[in-house]
Amino acid sequence: MFIKPFKVKSNNQLKGSERRKICEEILQAFPKLKEEEVQSLLKKKEAITVMKIVTHNGNVVKVYCTAKVPMFLYFDLPTFRGFLPTVYTLWQHPDLMYSFTTRSMVIPKLSSGADLMIPGLVLDGPATPYSFGKMKKGSPVCINTDDNKAPFAVGLTSLSSEDMYMSGGRGKCVEIFHVIGDSLCQLPDKPLTRPDLGSAKNSLETSNDSITEELEEETLDVQVADSIKNSEKPLDSDDSLMTLPTNVDNLQIERRDSPLEENFNKNLEDEESVHIKEPEPLDPTQEMDKLLEYCFLKACKTSIKKGDLPMITSTFFKNHVMAVCPPGRSLDIKKSSYKKLSVFLSKMKERGLVDTSVLKGVESLLAIKSNHPLLHDLVINEEAIPVEPVTSNAPVIAEYYKVTSHVLPLLSKFGYEKGDIMKRADIRKCFFDYVKKENLQDGKILKINPQLAGILKTKESQETLTMEDGINKFIGKMTHTHGVTVGGNTLFFTGKLEPIEITVTSRANNKKVTLVNNLEMFGIKMEEFSKECQGIGASATITDIPGKKTPSVLVQGNQVLYVFKLLTEKYQINKNHIKGLEFAPKKRK
Repeated sequence: MFIKPFKVKSNNQLKGSERRKICEEILQAFPKLKEEEVQSLLKKKEAITVMKIVTHNGNVVKVYCTAKVPMFLYFDLPTFRGFLPTVYTLWQHPDLMYSFTTRSMVIPKLSSGADLMIPGLVLDGPATPYSFGKMKKGSPVCINTDDNKAPFAVGLTSLSSEDMYMSGGRGKCVEIFHVIGDSLCQLPDKPLTRPDLGSAKNSLETSNDSITEELEEETLDVQVADSIKNSEKPLDSDDSLMTLPTNVDNLQIERRDSPLEENFNKNLEDEESVHIKEPEPLDPTQEMDKLLEYCFLKACKTSIKKGDLPMITSTFFKNHVMAVCPPGRSLDIKKSSYKKLSVFLSKMKERGLVDTSVLKGVESLLAIKSNHPLLHDLVINEEAIPVEPVTSNAPVIAEYYKVTSHVLPLLSKFGYEKGDIMKRADIRKCFFDYVKKENLQDGKILKINPQLAGILKTKESQETLTMEDGINKFIGKMTHTHGVTVGGNTLFFTGKLEPIEITVTSRANNKKVTLVNNLEMFGIKMEEFSKECQGIGASATITDIPGKKTPSVLVQGNQVLYVFKLLTEKYQINKNHIKGLEFAPKKRK
């Protein structure tokens, strides 16, 4: 659910009364947690915030964070309504929920958006009616691995426990809601690593001793029945009852191997005496030929597109063929029998796979026969490695507007609440949908009904406005806000966005110092920035300046040019958001 980035509608810090209420609700949702444990998860001394976010598929979720670390999620969905813990909470309380166990190799697949399937489960022995617990469909569960008890994913069961057992080992087991590495895990300032809590055990493992006892009892019953059947003592003619032999306690239970087990054991004994001849290794040149052909076919099938052709063959080989080489292997055409790319391509051309041409000594790839048997029969051996999205450090600044009590009567019809953050485009859409629903538009003219008149504060005699004037007045009743997005996290600031201010002033003994203010508004950590400034041999500290709302970084000397270059190049701040370049030292003539 959080694999793709989400939108933040609001981000508010909880008051003391709100925090106590949330703690009580969490205690009711998770009876295993004690009150002091909930208090340690939502610490009083830390900033407890609630973020209302909208996922990529339109679901609204509340995220409760402690010092920017998400601890609990609240869902209000048709299929599930309630709290779910995040992996950060489960690392501290791994037994809080029923857990399914899988292999470590499954983690990358779930982190890329897949759900957990039944074949991916690790069970304690053969599947039994008790191997999947006793749960209904849609029950909250977590997922760990056989080598580490620390959960890495949270979700809801897609089937009941009985249906999982009756499915024959097929189908979906858990629908993943939250997994390590998703967008929620990008909220903390520092990435938190999954702890090692030791090997995981199935929470409902079956006792082998009890199963052995049941089997022995069944075998004993069979032996007793056979003894009774083969007994030579005659029946009592009066009551027609059969008398049990007196030596039942001395009956010996023998276990005989079935013919299938005897053959299996015999094969195991024979296997020890058989010497398996290992295949002889291929010649290095033949290995490179096979790798070259495999990479070429794989590139033709998966990497190159029809619109990319024609393409210079050297470019195709470098950007496509070598790019799909399996991990851990190196492709070198000079170590193959072909030695040159042109010789290999002529061979592929003879086999009818590609069409090439040479113009002024430059060979180009013109076409690829997509229905060629070589491409049709190609089996790709390795799995595709999911490419993690690269998050840029450049801050993205956008204008937003906060919902106020003036516009709430209209926007509440579209699910918004007071304090929610909206983009201008979303406001326009809601406004025009309202106008269309109330039939208030006549071309470019907006008819003013009593509700709009109360929101826009128009004169009693005024009955119409232009559509643009109406939407501009409506947006004017909202609080102007700026959003600064850095590394996937968005910070909101009410009012005008203050630029980064660089000033130069004199201190004791007429020594000049450079002051840099408003760094945190652009997502720049002052401790990190001060260390960067020390790279030029000048001391840098964080200090409070009278008249400034936030602390400033103080750098010894006139370092305006260095600070400006650091902000624009490393932190990628637009120069329009930096003020004070005029204080840089003048160049000597």
